[in-house]
Amino acid sequence: MCLDTPYQRSVLHYCKTIARRNRPTILNLSITIPESFDYVKMRFSTEYKFSTFRPFLFDLEKEACEFLSSKSRDPASEIAFKVVFEKFRSIAKPCPHGNRTYNIEYWVDPQTLPKSVPAGDYRLTTTFTFKDNVTMLKLQTYGTTRRKGIFRSMIEW
Repeated sequence: MCLDTPYQRSVLHYCKTIARRNRPTILNLSITIPESFDYVKMRFSTEYKFSTFRPFLFDLEKEACEFLSSKSRDPASEIAFKVVFEKFRSIAKPCPHGNRTYNIEYWVDPQTLPKSVPAGDYRLTTTFTFKDNVTMLKLQTYGTTRRKGIFRSMIEW
């Protein structure tokens, strides 16, 4: 879901989720950014649900233009790139960006996630801001991982 709308310097046309049977839910959004930019700060913050959502190991803040043009990334940045940008070759390119409408259909591909993640509920907050700290887009997505072990269910006992 999109948060903190309406935005001051970008126009969010729609932001909705589409549930699909036996497949990941799709985030469908359209946003117009009427100005060109060569600096955008992105922040990925992962939270794990105990009784409430609490910060988890993954909290990343990068300058997106530099991040997308760089080939060497730390492990956390590499995971973020695979999960978020690898599907969008038209967006995952060096700056300048903007001055156009972005139509995005996004879902998390389970193959891009780390192999060993604790089972439970997660919340990922993604924020894109301009150089002057004005929010361009802020998203919050939720997900659940399940345990895989020797026995997949109690029925197999």
